[in-house]
Amino acid sequence: MTRADRRPRRRLDVEQRRAAILAAAQDAFGAAAYQQVALSRVAEAAGASEALVLRYYGSKATLYVEVVRSAIALLLQRQRAADAALPAGTAPLDRVAASARTYLGFVAEFRHGWAGPLRTPWGEPPEAEALRVELRTHYVDLLRALLGPGPDHAFRGYLGFLDAACLAWVEAGCPDDEREPLVAAAVGALRGALTD
Repeated sequence: MTRADRRPRRRLDVEQRRAAILAAAQDAFGAAAYQQVALSRVAEAAGASEALVLRYYGSKATLYVEVVRSAIALLLQRQRAADAALPAGTAPLDRVAASARTYLGFVAEFRHGWAGPLRTPWGEPPEAEALRVELRTHYVDLLRALLGPGPDHAFRGYLGFLDAACLAWVEAGCPDDEREPLVAAAVGALRGALTD
C-alpha cells in the first residue's frame, strides 16, 4: 500500500518508537477525553503511521490504558517525593494536605485528560477504569496506614470530595487562589468524617 503522505519519517529502534508513540498519546489524551482523540492524530504527532501505532500497541484502547498507567505512576512518584520532602514528624493530616497539593498540581497540568473520565463516566475502556479503581483502593490503604483505623466511607468520601472539588476547580480554569482553600476544605471534610 502506498503512503498518502510524503513526510519523511525518522527511523527509530523499537524502544524509541514505542516511547515516541506513548509520548504523543500522553499529549493527545492529556488535552482531550478518550472519545475525542483520533488514533491518526497520535500517529501524526509521533511521526508514525496509524498502522505502526497499532503494531506497537494493538488498539487505541490499549494505548490509552498505557497512558493511564504511566500517568498514575507519575502521580504516585510526585506524591512520594512531596511526602519525602516533608520534615520528620509532620502531622498526618499535614501529610494528607501535601499530597492533595501535589494532586492539584497534577490535575492542573493534565486538566483535560484528568477531567474526561469524570465528565463522561463509562467513556473509557474498562481496563482504564479498573486501574482507577485500583488506585482508589491504594489511596484508601495509604490513608488508613497514615491515619489509623477508620471507616472506609470516611476515606472514600474524602477522595470523592477531592475529585468533585477538583472537577469544579478545573471547570473554573484552575485558579491559583482557590488551591489552598480547596485543600483545606478537603482535609477538613476528612477530619470531620473521622471524628463523627
